[in-house]
Amino acid sequence: MITSQQPKSAAQEIFELRYTAYLDKASIKENSNGAFSDPYDMAPNCHSFIEYIEGMAAGSIRACVYEPLKPHLGIPAQELFPEEMEAHLGLESAVVESNKFVVHPTFQHKALRLKFKLFKNVFDKALEIGADYIVTSPRATQIDFYRGMQFEPISSVKRSLALDFDVVLMACNLNKARKLVATDPKYKTLRRFGLC
Repeated sequence: MITSQQPKSAAQEIFELRYTAYLDKASIKENSNGAFSDPYDMAPNCHSFIEYIEGMAAGSIRACVYEPLKPHLGIPAQELFPEEMEAHLGLESAVVESNKFVVHPTFQHKALRLKFKLFKNVFDKALEIGADYIVTSPRATQIDFYRGMQFEPISSVKRSLALDFDVVLMACNLNKARKLVATDPKYKTLRRFGLC
């Protein structure tokens, strides 16, 4: 008997997309599941987003929310960079962390527009909760991309919690960034994508 294949859930598509993207960059080891996830994926304060190109999963990003009134709901940056988070942002700041930001190898040539579309989900989440900061922990080679979106490094280099590369914690002060992006012509691309 032939049975039809069940459609994949968005979560499964995201986990498989992450696996493909990280494996392509030698950031993880192969596994039998062909998927990559972590405990934060099940947390109520973490929200994953996916974008498709021509029906294919092209890129994904996750926004993890820290709100001072819900200190029990932590974010990955607090686990890897606890001192830096407290020293630079304080425990009373509302923070959205961007993480698990991946693009399928097939779409790397379209990555800039896709990245902006994905990152808009993070900015929208920050606007929704009235966040003071957005933080992210990119590879050192990706720092310039984030500087262009008003992020600044606030840590030394550390090894990622679950991935095989070094990262740097970067933070964007949203009040300052919005004012600058709104008035400086060189940030017209960020305005067009609704970033800040």
